[in-house]
This record gives sequence, structure tokens and C-alpha cells, in this order.
Amino acid sequence: MMSDPDKIWPTGLTEREAEEVHSYLIDGTRVFGVIALIAHLLVAVSTPWLG
Repeated sequence: MMSDPDKIWPTGLTEREAEEVHSYLIDGTRVFGVIALIAHLLVAVSTPWLG
């Protein structure tokens, strides 16, 4: 079997495909972070944290 020289080991993705997947991962992390921040703020407002 001939391997594609554009593929990156070990994923088998090309560099462009790997960058696309990475950008989705970063965007998802940011969305999760914003949702977590909002949830923590709502809990802090609705409960007597730290006295």
C-alpha cells in the first residue's frame, strides 16, 4: 500500500484537515467556557456563597 505523503501520522489527516478539526475544538472549548461562566455567575447570584 502506498501512503499519501500529505497525510500526517498518526491521525491520517492532511495538515488542512487537522487545522480545521483543531479550530472546531477551540471554538467548542470557548463556547463551553462561556456557558460554564454564566452558570457559575447564576449560582453565585442565587446562593449565599462566601457569607
